[in-house]
Amino acid sequence: MKIEKRLNILIVSSSQRNESKSFETSEHLQKHIFESLPHVSSSILDLSIYPFLLDHYGYGRDHDKKQLDKSKKDVLDQLYHCDAVVFVVPEWGGMIPPALVNLLLLCANGSAQGLPLGHKPGFIVGISASGGGTYPISLLKGYAAKNSHLTWLPLHSVISNVDDFLNQDWSPEETNRFSQVQSRLLTGIKSLVIYANTLRNVRSELVTLSQKHPFGQ
Repeated sequence: MKIEKRLNILIVSSSQRNESKSFETSEHLQKHIFESLPHVSSSILDLSIYPFLLDHYGYGRDHDKKQLDKSKKDVLDQLYHCDAVVFVVPEWGGMIPPALVNLLLLCANGSAQGLPLGHKPGFIVGISASGGGTYPISLLKGYAAKNSHLTWLPLHSVISNVDDFLNQDWSPEETNRFSQVQSRLLTGIKSLVIYANTLRNVRSELVTLSQKHPFGQ
């Protein structure tokens, strides 16, 4: 695969807790995968930094409007300037964190004055402190693309027992359980890069079409 222009991949650490396992996992992916990919840059959007992101949906109305507007602009700038997104999503009682729901609401055409994730590929990494992690995949693939118009990869990855996973040596070529998860992550992110490189050549035309019917009906 030939990449003529450097790709910018945004990793969304979707927990609203400080020093979360989602953020640690995001850094883990940067270190072990993204730093070795040629012509690819990565950055992390940590949602714990923006707890009052969507004031106009009724949360945080007592907070400074200028600061809220600045937070929205900061986040939208990162979304608009990326070529693809990796969502690292903790499973909270079978659900996804409210901060991620807020982010997806912000990505709608009316809220964002456009479609910042329109026809950009997305790869989901579900994580769990125990044996879970699958529900974020179903929830996000079931509804999150409707108004954002992002493009989900058919691939995804689930990291159960995330603390144990983060303590493993990086060895995706091995056959043990954690190495197989590493291999799935590596395969998924390499696929994401191929999608991103291909879609950016047609994205502008596709987004123009999407804006005719931006709410997915």
